[in-house]
Amino acid sequence: MGISRLSRAFADLIPAYAARAEFRIVGRAFEAAASAINREARENRVDVVVAGGSNGAYLRQHVDVPVVLVKVTGFDVMSALATARRISPKVALVTHASTYAEVDEFVQAFGLDIPRYTYLTEDDATARVRALREEGIRVVVGPGMVTDLADKYGLVGVFLYSGNAVRLALEDAIEAARLRRIESTRRDYVNAILAHLNEGVAAVDAEGRVQAFNPAMERFLGTPAGVAVGRKLSTLAPGLSLDGVMQSGTSDLEAIHRLGDRMVVVNRIPIVGEAGSSGAVLTIQDANAIHRADRNLRSRNRPRAAGVRYSLDDLAGDSAAMSGLRALARRYAVVDSTVLVSGESGTGKEVLAQGMHDASPRRAFPFVAVNCAAFPETLLESELFGYEEGAFTGARRGGKAGLFESAHNGTLFLDEVGDMPPALQTRLLRVLQEKQVLPIGGIEAVPVNVRVIAATHRDLAALVRDGTFRQDLYYRLNILRIEMPPLRERSADLAALALLLYRRAQERLGIAAPQPLPGLVSERLASYDWPGNIRELENVTERIAVLVAGVELAPMALQQELQAAVPELFASREAAPSLAGIARMSETDHIRRVLEECGGNRAEACAKLGISATTLWRRLKGA
Repeated sequence: MGISRLSRAFADLIPAYAARAEFRIVGRAFEAAASAINREARENRVDVVVAGGSNGAYLRQHVDVPVVLVKVTGFDVMSALATARRISPKVALVTHASTYAEVDEFVQAFGLDIPRYTYLTEDDATARVRALREEGIRVVVGPGMVTDLADKYGLVGVFLYSGNAVRLALEDAIEAARLRRIESTRRDYVNAILAHLNEGVAAVDAEGRVQAFNPAMERFLGTPAGVAVGRKLSTLAPGLSLDGVMQSGTSDLEAIHRLGDRMVVVNRIPIVGEAGSSGAVLTIQDANAIHRADRNLRSRNRPRAAGVRYSLDDLAGDSAAMSGLRALARRYAVVDSTVLVSGESGTGKEVLAQGMHDASPRRAFPFVAVNCAAFPETLLESELFGYEEGAFTGARRGGKAGLFESAHNGTLFLDEVGDMPPALQTRLLRVLQEKQVLPIGGIEAVPVNVRVIAATHRDLAALVRDGTFRQDLYYRLNILRIEMPPLRERSADLAALALLLYRRAQERLGIAAPQPLPGLVSERLASYDWPGNIRELENVTERIAVLVAGVELAPMALQQELQAAVPELFASREAAPSLAGIARMSETDHIRRVLEECGGNRAEACAKLGISATTLWRRLKGA
């Protein structure tokens, strides 16, 4: 932007820069120049403005693009003064805003009579030139406006700007444009990244005005970026203002905020430089997206197919008891209520738990099993609930997630829950109630979504009466109840079940020519009480499979071998009862006493004993 002589100086030098930049000379000044520049800037048709004197100073305050001033050095001034003195000894220097210290020193050192003046506006310059003419000054040295005024009022104007000063301004303008293009490219790159984020991002300057606003933030706040940029964030979303963090210089992270009908996680981060706060950044994340990511992360870390080996169909048996058990388990599998599985050891409680998990909507998520009787109290606590780094001596670096967290969205099977120490019963009750777990040494609870199946061979109702098991935990576990029938009450299933287990044992042993289960064994199955239930039957059939594999024995020799290998099947039924048999007789006697106390009312007796009517019927029938 230049008028008169500065414009002509531009015209003389610009052709030399044709290969490096496109210059356009606009002969306007002040308000008219500012309007033209801002119009061009809105259309991205201008990178940098070059101007001089008061015009340049004005434009710096009124346009939105960089303004490079034509800078005058002390040497330029003294050169112009020398030219003026050759024309006339009556010379004055008129400059914009300020004089030049080196010129003042030079004039004083050599005793030169050269008055020096400054101006701020065109009116100031006009009044000064007219005053100089009245004072008899013949030559005026100054920028383009001043020299034009001197010529107008009959004086001689000597242009202050040298060709070198103009050339340096053009070089500076090219460099400024190059840096601006680089910055624009970087900004476009950053904006492209922000545009692909699902996280809403807004950046503000030191005054709180929005400078960046990505599409995700547009969706969160329902405000287009074109409307948001340049406005104060506090007016767009008062609850998300960044003024507090800019004043404190401290980040505010992971704050929970409600936007409309959804919850979001908000981070407020100040941008602090050497000169203090220069702005801040706001980020918003959808809380549901965080939950989904957490679910996916936990599911990637979960134990895979090896965690579940059985389905409900693996609960073999066609008896009425087993058919009803499978049907009940399928009904319970589709809901999330806690299940308490009771039954003697070896009846298949974990097979049932795995089968229910496999039949449930949680089948794609982890199935995690833990035997509560297999760990010391302190170890069981860390296994179930996890721990933070440094929680105790020997704690793993980084801490460890507990089994509740490992089973997130899946099923946790608590075997032998009746043997859980009292202190852990309290913690388990809290997890079941609050749906969150607090790791050892932690201060923040972790939400968990876990379906719990608990199993025990003990009478929990009796343990509650004895004070060794918490009553409130018993009620929390005993929502849905399944009782596994012992093998001795499934006589109809014995033959088929024994044959199935025998064939599986042969497959595991890799027997090339499987042999049928000896008839002598089949005859003896029903005469034995099977205190170890299916687990004992499996052990017995495998023992027989090993015994007869690849061996041809005469009937008498086979009987002798079997009597030695599985003496329990050949023991006299008149022999002294086993401990398990004595326990069952004692249990039956207790049931009869309670039934007598209730006057034969079976419903009342079942309530006192904590068993179902079906179990009462089986116990009395077995007696």
